[in-house]
Amino acid sequence: MNLNDFDYLAQLPGEEREQDWIRKRLGTLSVREGIVLAAAVQIDPPESAAQAINQLQTLDEYTVCLDAGSYEALGRRYLLNKTQMPKDALPFLDLDAVGRQYEYDHPGLFIGSYYVEYPDMDPAPVYSGHGSPLPEDNGWSVKLKLASTAVPEGAWLRLPGPFEDGWEDTVEEVMALRELRVKRWDECALVDAQCALPEAGDLVAQYSDTVADLLYDGVELGLVLDQKGQGSPHFMERYAAALALEGCHDLKLALDISQNLNCYDWMQRADLEESGRHKLLDAGISEDLIRISGIDLAGYRAHLLEQEGYTPTPDGWGYIRRNANEFGYQFSTPAQPQEEPGMELQ
Repeated sequence: MNLNDFDYLAQLPGEEREQDWIRKRLGTLSVREGIVLAAAVQIDPPESAAQAINQLQTLDEYTVCLDAGSYEALGRRYLLNKTQMPKDALPFLDLDAVGRQYEYDHPGLFIGSYYVEYPDMDPAPVYSGHGSPLPEDNGWSVKLKLASTAVPEGAWLRLPGPFEDGWEDTVEEVMALRELRVKRWDECALVDAQCALPEAGDLVAQYSDTVADLLYDGVELGLVLDQKGQGSPHFMERYAAALALEGCHDLKLALDISQNLNCYDWMQRADLEESGRHKLLDAGISEDLIRISGIDLAGYRAHLLEQEGYTPTPDGWGYIRRNANEFGYQFSTPAQPQEEPGMELQ
């Protein structure tokens, strides 16, 4: 499928910034997203750039059924994956009729060898236009462009992706392999990569020879970003602070840091004043004296934190320090201490 078929979306009536947003988004459109978008624009052709942006922001709301490019194939897929129908009974069934019933119950459109199911409800618009802020292209951890001998121009893959019944790999991965006409990731070359986490560094340099590792680590990062520390307060602020403290520019190290946040102590700037008050009260200073003195409680607490080994976070959120808890390495390799000049091994 030629993803340039969608270039016209960036020429729809709208603001220049909207058209630029669409061009950028189409530039990393994955194979799965291209199939879904082909179905979306057929059922509801956008008439403005704002409408196209909303369609591009709702592609995850659709379901792609693999190996379901006809009513017969759709019926077979449904029976094998959604029912207890014995496989040896399939030759005696009207698979075409089953597929048509499935389409009736789950409206969608055939695109090549796929069936794209429309969402049960029309997705709510996320962008209203009229000068409002453009939406973020989020919901992913890593985007990578892979090329193969058969498809040297390459194709994009977006991680993490949804799973489909009967497949061990995600729909994104299966569709990318098919588009590239390969069976294994080691048959592909990594051409480009983007990460939702800037601190992950240059992914092409890190994974040029290990595409399968990048897929695994990209999915792991997706879980980290989605779970947000099992809902712990201010997870992303704390995570970003730890990444900055460690000077992280490596995806594997970023994954290890996400698993070792107990190795850091934080205090957010919003709590400095109250924490400073408690410090003085614990030292025996009365509330009246604190009030009369006009002390800058937040400034005083920040001063104490820096004496305790804390450093300000780059984004101004608060302060962080490394504590004595042992840091466990699951993805990366710990840096080896450098020998001092002149030292000799005995």
